[in-house]
Amino acid sequence: MKTKQWVLNAIVGALYVVITLIIAPLGFGAIQIRLSEMLNHLVTFDKKYAYGIGIGVIIANVILSPFGVYDWLLGGGHTIVSFIVVIFLTRNMTSIKKKMIINTIVFSIFTFMIAFLLLIIGAEKVFWITYLSLIISQFVTMAIGIPLMLYLDSKINFRQQMK
Repeated sequence: MKTKQWVLNAIVGALYVVITLIIAPLGFGAIQIRLSEMLNHLVTFDKKYAYGIGIGVIIANVILSPFGVYDWLLGGGHTIVSFIVVIFLTRNMTSIKKKMIINTIVFSIFTFMIAFLLLIIGAEKVFWITYLSLIISQFVTMAIGIPLMLYLDSKINFRQQMK
């Protein structure tokens, strides 16, 4: 990657951490309102954004998560695995909106990793209820992010920025 791409990823990672910090108490637990998750949609414009977001998630979890190393691994793992699946599923797609819908669905489905995390540390007792609440939380957050990220792209042009 070029220096510009590394700098851009550092900015995106820092944005992820700051946005998570602003509403930190709401970003952890069985119901997560983590607005920074909207940044996951950047990958639908260019997969190189995955580096900044992935590092941002891990740093945010290291600094803020009450669940310690489990969240570093499973929270960060959730993002990395979801990105791999999204990039694979959308590799031949051209429609950003369709990519964002798939991105939203994949990130929501893979919240089972977070539900498992909350179960093994004892923060929650019933996997399926926790999983359902996480799916809904993730889906709503990322669905709201679709029009927002499309609007920002119309002003910033995320693809062009990563070139």
